[in-house]
Amino acid sequence: MVKNKSTLWYTALIIGWSFDLLYWGKPLGISFFIQVVLLLAGLVLLSRLEEKSPVTKSLPLIGVILVFSSLGFLREEPFTRTLNHLMTIGFLGLFLLSFRGGRWFAYNLSDYIVGAFRLFVSSIELPFKSLTTKKEEGEDSGEESPKRSSWKKSLPYIRGILLALPIVAVLASLLAEADPIFSKWLQDIIELLKIEKLPEYILRLVLISIWTFLTGGLLLHALFKSEEETLVGIDKPWPPRFLGFIETTIVLGSVNLLFISFVTIQFRYFFGGDKNISLEGFTYSEYARRGFGELLAVAFFSLFLFMALSAITKREKKRDRITFSVLTGTLTASIGVILVSSLQRLALYETVYGFTRLRTYSHLCVLWIGVLFLAILILEIFQGWRYFTLASLAAVAGFVLTMNVINIDGLITRQNIQRLETENASLDTHYLKTLSNDAIPDLIQLAEDPALTERESQEIAAILACRAFELEDTPQKWQGFLIPSYRAEKALNENAHLWEDVQLKEDEWNSWYVEIGKENFYCGYYYWD
Repeated sequence: MVKNKSTLWYTALIIGWSFDLLYWGKPLGISFFIQVVLLLAGLVLLSRLEEKSPVTKSLPLIGVILVFSSLGFLREEPFTRTLNHLMTIGFLGLFLLSFRGGRWFAYNLSDYIVGAFRLFVSSIELPFKSLTTKKEEGEDSGEESPKRSSWKKSLPYIRGILLALPIVAVLASLLAEADPIFSKWLQDIIELLKIEKLPEYILRLVLISIWTFLTGGLLLHALFKSEEETLVGIDKPWPPRFLGFIETTIVLGSVNLLFISFVTIQFRYFFGGDKNISLEGFTYSEYARRGFGELLAVAFFSLFLFMALSAITKREKKRDRITFSVLTGTLTASIGVILVSSLQRLALYETVYGFTRLRTYSHLCVLWIGVLFLAILILEIFQGWRYFTLASLAAVAGFVLTMNVINIDGLITRQNIQRLETENASLDTHYLKTLSNDAIPDLIQLAEDPALTERESQEIAAILACRAFELEDTPQKWQGFLIPSYRAEKALNENAHLWEDVQLKEDEWNSWYVEIGKENFYCGYYYWD
């Protein structure tokens, strides 16, 4: 099956060993991007050697994978980074599945589930088959097995190492006596090889072997199994359409009547804002939180209902298809109004209490749900039901890309700065200090804002001093390199005058803080803040 087995397993070994080099005892940073590039490069190399080039339709996935994997070290905000990594892994799996088939764009939800299972099975099954086939070929031929031949070839190397060890040991001890620097270096080597570290070395070796084995299986699947790509229900719709059109009409009609009534009767409550609150006696918090979560849940449920009914409803006549499209179009319009209402409620809450990560995520999520509703409605009208899942995947990718582009933590800082221009607005510095290094350039800009009170200025200076200390005090390994940390450190050094008079102190619990007035402003976030 494989023409270049040795190259395949050498490639898998390099990728497996890179897991240890990049991740063992090191923070996650640029290492993830390097790992992805290694895997793609190994796959491209093997595809050329095996003459199993990817189809043209699969090539765009390479660009998408590289974009999301690089965003993993371009942003430091935790949720954004997590989504970047998950999107990379998802698109990488999609690329391996459709490497030689190229039908990824027509996958539905069932294909994703079945494909993930196939990839999992291949990562375990194919390496065993590859290794077993090699052994059997050697036994069937009348020649000496490759395993025995390799063993004979390695004997001179083993003998040479055994002869060299005592000689090198004697000479090394003499050189160590002659030079203290060489002696220190030799002691470090011996320290590294201490017997108490043997369990760690064994564990790392086992993990490298596992990653090598699984990587070999993934590469084999992409090269030889992906051209057998089959789609669930491509010839016959799946799941089968079993629900009658009358039943679906009643369901959609009822939901539409409910939504239209709700929007009509509650229109003033939807968009009344501050006046509505004063009339009804609600607080800002009650008004925003009571509405936003429930309306978002309604939107999600309606989206699920839309997709489910589209998949299982019989629509044999043209009249039925037109009626269904009209009903779903009405549903989409009602949901659009509800989404606008939820955004209005959230904006009202943010105006009073400021921006947070969760509120910003929610903002973007609502917008992309609206885009997804519109896309699915268009697909429904043009009978592109097969591409509902692709539309959902594109919406998720758009949501994650938007989070990266706007810089969540930077946006929160900028929006909270703008709030200072409104009457009676205050700055939640205790929340700002929890933000990642993505926010440092905006915090530096905030430090010189004339709208700040003296107390707020001191607290912003304290945040900058704490962050500068953390960046300087934390040793940075190259595997954990993040561009926001690099930019933050550079910006803090260039604007040291903003915080150079701040004095950091350490308490009995090894927590760092700054004295502001009669209170302690801690660098970290604690429950008593």
